[in-house]
Amino acid sequence: MFIIIASMNTGFHDYVEFLRKNREQIKGDLMIPKDSWRRSLYSEPFNRYFFPMPNFSEPHGLISATDSSEVIRELYNGRKLMLFRSLTSIRNKNYESFITKLQVVAREDVQRYTIMNMEHSEHMSILKMLENENPDYVLVDGSLSGRIFSEEIAIDADDFKEFRKEYFGTISRMIDLAARRNIPLIFIAKSSDSSIFRNFLLSQVRSESEKIDLERKSRSTDHFIIKSMAAYPGYSFPISHTMKLGIGDWQTEIQIITTHILPDTRDLPFKVEIVSPKNDGSSDISENIRNLLFWGYGGLKVHNIWLSRVDDLVKFRSEETENVFMRAFEKEIGISLYETRGERRARIRI
Repeated sequence: MFIIIASMNTGFHDYVEFLRKNREQIKGDLMIPKDSWRRSLYSEPFNRYFFPMPNFSEPHGLISATDSSEVIRELYNGRKLMLFRSLTSIRNKNYESFITKLQVVAREDVQRYTIMNMEHSEHMSILKMLENENPDYVLVDGSLSGRIFSEEIAIDADDFKEFRKEYFGTISRMIDLAARRNIPLIFIAKSSDSSIFRNFLLSQVRSESEKIDLERKSRSTDHFIIKSMAAYPGYSFPISHTMKLGIGDWQTEIQIITTHILPDTRDLPFKVEIVSPKNDGSSDISENIRNLLFWGYGGLKVHNIWLSRVDDLVKFRSEETENVFMRAFEKEIGISLYETRGERRARIRI
């Protein structure tokens, strides 16, 4: 016991020494210093294009919210047992999509493949909901642009070629159906590496080209800029851009409006991407949508009250996973659900 404690103390000492040695660099990477040339570079355009939080009230209209959850078990034969569940909640109804897979997926591709299946499940549950309901707003947890960029990746999984076609076919049908019915799809991402707003701000600077070039090469994100510069709650200038959606010879352009919302300066911003039903190039966000986003903020741990509720509903709980789904596997297959040692250890850590 003494050896373990001594080792842990040594590790903690090294950790603290690392933080002290790199304190200024770490602080500068998390917040632009007050006396930095970068702050001066962004100051004028940021003050012009970051708007104060508007007055808001309880929104009117029917709101749906969608989120997903997953369970992954790696079996001793190398295959992954994968369960994906999504819910779209509206009124007091829940529209569920459930996907089960048992196949080989390369270790380095498991995370990306898991995310794509969760997103695919979400798209299917939204389609189910749209076939039966007429919402005024559709809220989705996560980023839209990341889903579209998935076209550019390759994943080593048994069914990926067929799954990729199904994935983009489903998301295309979802976007098309919402557009035909003039329903905005609103994607809300708690974390983001987007630099769209940063690049827009730099395009508004009329001098200091060397500093602009240097900053463009940096990995600064929109959220880093906003967290560093914002002195009050608000939102960034909505920026309209188009992305190609589809695979192979069939592709279509969709218009996306991106903004970042900061309801509380003590919190982090979140990215909002809206699929515009009009597709007319306008970057305007309606007052009703702004009102919805700010009113729906529930505090430091709840970026959106509707998405938080459906997140709680859709989660696989440990008891449900082990006593229902894993036991059903053993009952139906007739073989004990042996996992790899690493998988058991990973679940214990979680």
